[in-house]
Amino acid sequence: MNRAHFIAIVTLLFLCSCKSQDRTPAPNHRGVYHWKTTYNPTQWEKRWIEEHRIDRLYIRLFDIEAGEKAGEPDWKMVPTATTQFHQKLPDTLDVVPVVYITTDAIQALGNATYDWTTREMYASLIVKRIDDMMADHWDGDIREVQLDCDWTSKCEQAYFALARTIKDILQERDITLSGTLRLHQLGIVRQWGQNGYNDVHIPFDRLMLMCYNTGRLQDPNTRNSILDFSDVRPYLNHYSCDKLPFTDIAWPVYGWGVEFDDKVNFKRLVNSSNLTDEKGKNARVREEWGNPREIRRTQKVLPKLDTVHTTILYHLDSLNLSKYSYEEIEAFYSR
Repeated sequence: MNRAHFIAIVTLLFLCSCKSQDRTPAPNHRGVYHWKTTYNPTQWEKRWIEEHRIDRLYIRLFDIEAGEKAGEPDWKMVPTATTQFHQKLPDTLDVVPVVYITTDAIQALGNATYDWTTREMYASLIVKRIDDMMADHWDGDIREVQLDCDWTSKCEQAYFALARTIKDILQERDITLSGTLRLHQLGIVRQWGQNGYNDVHIPFDRLMLMCYNTGRLQDPNTRNSILDFSDVRPYLNHYSCDKLPFTDIAWPVYGWGVEFDDKVNFKRLVNSSNLTDEKGKNARVREEWGNPREIRRTQKVLPKLDTVHTTILYHLDSLNLSKYSYEEIEAFYSR
């Protein structure tokens, strides 16, 4: 082999090596929920986003409530608790608008979900309100919309019919529709799989598995209703049995107090900002947090997610986030 051939071969191998190194898998996304009725992040919260390389912000824009309950009896569904913006949404992040729909609203819609005209009207109004709010407060293009609903088997058909209509509207603009999935809903999903028609039922392009609020909050014997590994594990048995759409994951980084009366009956939730004072005055307050140990234990047994997925923390609030170390937050995102 002459020198020219040798150099050519070495050069070719080097180029192939560089090319293979470029084929690194796309990085997983890091997200955080914003679930306040006022968008006005502090400098601390902005630094936190930068330090942890957050690239997605999931912001709740408004709730959908039954018209009767919201004082609008002429409407089956109306928007409530609309987020007020004191700052523009950052153009450095991919912003995902989220709408929370109550089961009361779905039940109010009732048989109207089978009336395409009525369903189309409410779906169009929801999408228009999202578009208007995002146009006023963000300069980017919407690539994903998320619906959040604590649906049950009683209202699943009506909710999914509405979601499917919203999806049809968004698909015309190449916008992904994602939906939240609570752990207790996995049992219902498993029944679909056993009946062989789960793909027909699920109207979402992606699902967000919410690993929090897993225990019985009002039970005085509950250790931690936000996240307790012993509560989670039975649900994950359902998860491993199902073929679901592309799945993302959400973890809790918040806390509260659960107060009981003298007869050990549930009394109220205590805001985390008042928790220290309330515990000092009342021994019947159970303190709960998204415990890093319980999150890590759950992460270890969680079935494999998609190659590219988003891990989200709930939610963007300096009072709660400051209770977690930098290393703990990084560990949550590393799964």
